[in-house]
Amino acid sequence: MSLLVVAGCSDAGGTTAPTEGVPTPSIVLPPTQGALKPATDCARSTEMLPTEAGADGVQLTVSTDPSRTSLLLKNTGSLSVVVIPDTSFSTRLAAAPYANPKDAASRVALIAVNNSGAKVADIPQYVPQTQVVTLPPRWALCALTDDVKESAAIRYLQDRPSSAEYFVTKALADELLTSTSAARAQSALVRCAKSTLNALKIHPEMSDIELYVEILSPNPGCRAGYKALLRGDMEATEQLEARVIGQLGGAPRLLANSRLYSVTTRP
Repeated sequence: MSLLVVAGCSDAGGTTAPTEGVPTPSIVLPPTQGALKPATDCARSTEMLPTEAGADGVQLTVSTDPSRTSLLLKNTGSLSVVVIPDTSFSTRLAAAPYANPKDAASRVALIAVNNSGAKVADIPQYVPQTQVVTLPPRWALCALTDDVKESAAIRYLQDRPSSAEYFVTKALADELLTSTSAARAQSALVRCAKSTLNALKIHPEMSDIELYVEILSPNPGCRAGYKALLRGDMEATEQLEARVIGQLGGAPRLLANSRLYSVTTRP
């Protein structure tokens, strides 16, 4: 900032004396901004970053905070992705409940996927399972780094089995939860998530709708779980299956797994 020069008058000896009655101004420094601190969650990650859409079927809405130590990632695409930390593991993954679906069907469907025992083949083996997060459509997660010198960053891939598991369990949950509690339906949904993985392994060449019919057929363990919730009523079971197949017929097309992509808050 520029300094003000105080006006004065010279005496006979050439010495400049302050003008009487004119106060000497003080220099006021602007307030300094406090040092940025690392974010502890993504609740204030409102600074929008470019949408991430590296893989087919993927659209991730991305935002951060002023420190760029947080990364709020919301799946606004049509297929599930699996997220892991950056290569240096300077970022950790955390839940973002404030940005997630609140309906019971979505919640129990994701719980079933997370308990199916699926292993994503393209995820490096050194990544801890607690840091391998499945992110279906409409779900979000938070990535955090504890050092303001580091930018939050993650890696992700589009995962076909995760998408199929979530579509099946979510369609079933939408039907089952109209007549039973989420707690009672949970074990049946886990069985169906496992049946989905098994069907994908045995019949990789099937079309999507053929795959869904196979999963809900009498052979896999999936039907036994929800049939028991319907008290063994075969007519009610077949009617439920018809409604679920109808819903799955409109599900997004399953695609082969993508490679790993990176997302960072770095400009």
